[in-house]
Amino acid sequence: MTETPQQFRERLSQAAVAWQVRLSSGDVSDATRAEFDHWRQQSAAHEQAYQEAVQLWQQLSGPLQADRQRRLALAASQQHRRQTRNRTLGLAVAASMVLLVLAVLFPDYLRHPLADYRTHIGEQTSIQLADGSVIHLNTDTAVNVSLSDQERRIELLDGEAEFEVAHDRTRPFRVSAGHTTTEALGTRFIVRYDGSGGNVTLLQGKIRTAAPSTTATLSAGQQIAFHADDLGTVQTADVNSAEAWRHGRLLMNFVPLKQAIAEINRYRRGQIRLLDDKLGEKEVNIAVDIQHIDAWLEALERTMGVKLLYFKIL
Repeated sequence: MTETPQQFRERLSQAAVAWQVRLSSGDVSDATRAEFDHWRQQSAAHEQAYQEAVQLWQQLSGPLQADRQRRLALAASQQHRRQTRNRTLGLAVAASMVLLVLAVLFPDYLRHPLADYRTHIGEQTSIQLADGSVIHLNTDTAVNVSLSDQERRIELLDGEAEFEVAHDRTRPFRVSAGHTTTEALGTRFIVRYDGSGGNVTLLQGKIRTAAPSTTATLSAGQQIAFHADDLGTVQTADVNSAEAWRHGRLLMNFVPLKQAIAEINRYRRGQIRLLDDKLGEKEVNIAVDIQHIDAWLEALERTMGVKLLYFKIL
């Protein structure tokens, strides 16, 4: 059956959106890039379809994404009622497909899209600030940075980060996570936050952590948990485990298997599910290479006789 011009344009629109999703995954090989370049250069129509997909993608990344999507869906519905199938309808359908893909497979792409710095699931990166301090971002982490003459303030929106603080007596270095703020001068510490609570681990130096209702001072090798407006009690930290991710490892000692699986799930898109609740309570010690998590899972199945239901998205 011969393809109509309208069908051809709709096919290009959906292919362009699919390419944009693929190119934004963070794992694009040279072969994939070459394949995309070949597709894009086939005609002016291919190039135009891709530029429209890029523009649409940028619109969907903003804070008004949901409202824009509702307007796109309304426009598509009106066009359908008028029986005018044009390129806008094709893009609206493609946009719906993109949102579905993002929400199910790439939820991190929809979280904190306007953050100053962020990583996606499985990514890690380091940022050197103008004052000489360094922030190391772990998987699925977002931060905002504000440096002024009075203070250096970092807002940890979500995730986990290690901070190497450059000494500056005139400008305190403060990291906020929810209602908790940690202040340090010339020190190294880790803050982890999931939107409701988290913990602070001090690796070197001294820090002061404050919540609306209480304050605590930590020395090297100590950790404190926080939730909402409260701080927990200061505890001795397992420093090696706390900073293992900085060296590409996950280390956990004498923890329930379900806790170990939950930690591993932070680093991969396909979520692992335990089939046996009792087994989830069994204590384990783990040492996992973050880049080879699936190999550890295979070894776990062999050594413990467990059944793990997991799937790989990327």
